[in-house]
Amino acid sequence: MTGTSQWAAPARRAFALLAAAILALAGALVTASPAAAEPGSVLYSPDLGAYPGGTAGYPRAIRLDHDGSSAQTMLATFAKGGHGGPTTLPIYRSADGGQSWSQISELGSHTPGWDLEAPTLFEVPRDITGLNRGDLLAAGTAWDVGDYTAQKVEVFKSTDGGHTWSYLSNCTQTSGQPNGWGQGIWEPTFLVADNGALACFISDERPANSPTNNQRIGHYTSTDGGATWSAAITEDVVFPNDDLARPGMQTFAALPDGRFAMSYELCRDATDADHACEVYIKFSDDGLYWGPAGDRGTLVRTSDDRELLHTPYLSWTPGGGPNGTLLLSGQRVVAGPTGNKTVLEESGTVLFANRNLGAGDWFEASTPVDVDPTGGYNTGEPSCPGYSTPAIPREDGTSYLYLAATWLGRNNQCEVRFGIGHVPGPTGAIVNPQSGKCLDVDTNTAANGNRAQLWTCGIATGQDWSVNADGTIRAFGKCLDVDAQGTANFTPVQLWECNGSGAQQWRPQSNGSLLNPQSGRCLDVPQGNTADGTKLQIYDCNGLWTQVWNLPSS
Repeated sequence: MTGTSQWAAPARRAFALLAAAILALAGALVTASPAAAEPGSVLYSPDLGAYPGGTAGYPRAIRLDHDGSSAQTMLATFAKGGHGGPTTLPIYRSADGGQSWSQISELGSHTPGWDLEAPTLFEVPRDITGLNRGDLLAAGTAWDVGDYTAQKVEVFKSTDGGHTWSYLSNCTQTSGQPNGWGQGIWEPTFLVADNGALACFISDERPANSPTNNQRIGHYTSTDGGATWSAAITEDVVFPNDDLARPGMQTFAALPDGRFAMSYELCRDATDADHACEVYIKFSDDGLYWGPAGDRGTLVRTSDDRELLHTPYLSWTPGGGPNGTLLLSGQRVVAGPTGNKTVLEESGTVLFANRNLGAGDWFEASTPVDVDPTGGYNTGEPSCPGYSTPAIPREDGTSYLYLAATWLGRNNQCEVRFGIGHVPGPTGAIVNPQSGKCLDVDTNTAANGNRAQLWTCGIATGQDWSVNADGTIRAFGKCLDVDAQGTANFTPVQLWECNGSGAQQWRPQSNGSLLNPQSGRCLDVPQGNTADGTKLQIYDCNGLWTQVWNLPSS
């Protein structure tokens, strides 16, 4: 993506100025609901009575692994504006792994009167020159919103867990530019490379007026802990032979094999942003070299060619298998070629997951916060909902904090919600061995009420089921469900949004059947019919082959 208020640029996305209202009480405690549902819990919502233009978005969070505390400490921030002054970055702290929050500080631009947007937070993972393990860095794009002549990527430092901050430096800056879209410096992120250098990555529009490039991802390096930075940018993702390509919105994950992974979006100038901006992933051995110019990396997609669109966020957690699980969010799920995308039903309710260090197909997994509507970029359509939604692994390795901006129902204004998600259980096909066919979602779409059926096994996402520790079985981020809480024989089984009810609980039995405890009945193939499209039901458990299901093991 590019920046925050440049999100209104006509050639990019029409993303509104991030804004939000002041908290009614600084430091007020925000706590998740006892049983967090998919709507999530509100971290911050602007007081629209006091600040009618208030909005909040572009959330970021980190887990603190080196704060010297036994608490499960996490920090979160977002861009908050429209509150009678420049946009700022409130800093929230949680001591219980993201279940409750209180505001501890607030960052504003070092430049008087300027807005500070598109935040990032970073914990230094080890001692390097100029920084100690556990020191915190924050950064954002600073500018007088709407005035493109000058911008800075301002860097701040905290040595007390985010309670206080000091200005450190500018990673890069511009001045004397034309007052118009096309020379922005956006979306900073940090990384400590294998050689100990601190790298500040940005999405850089400054090639936009050249004949060979439109936007690039690149980095500056510091060998003194961010006090000073290299004069020249190192290009990381760049397409010198394509003056319409716009890579940006880079995020990173350290992999257990020592490599680094980067996700980014590849937008395209002169193309409707609702039909471009696919998500790619690249790899680096040292964190600084990401392959030759023109190398896109790998397009992230499922086995049936579903893709993420816009504003990705990548993380890795050790749970889920021997290689852990990569989690990757995007603003929408789509299908189709660049320039002709179809937005799919599950948008705003799933992220993508991969258990092979980013190689091969990805699969969908439910999120703990639903975003509805998802952000888009047509005239009059809000773009802030779901704009860059981080999934931050918690200390247990099997759950994560999820943050998302959700629409307030007016203009392009959002609030920030949070929830605790769980790494999906074993995922794959559920097969009836006698027929050799799979448990399948009718029409391979995520609409509520789509019937569960038998179908020839293939590559459909509607045959990718996660068998979760909470007793649910999920596809498209929704649950295998007994229609209308029914308990009688012949009651249909369907896909439905997860709601915690007994109709969505399934217990694998030693004989291979799937028992729904609420009804006391089993998932059943009616009358032994093995034809494609046979609609499934619950029926008295009887041990027959019509109730035997082989579950995924990984």
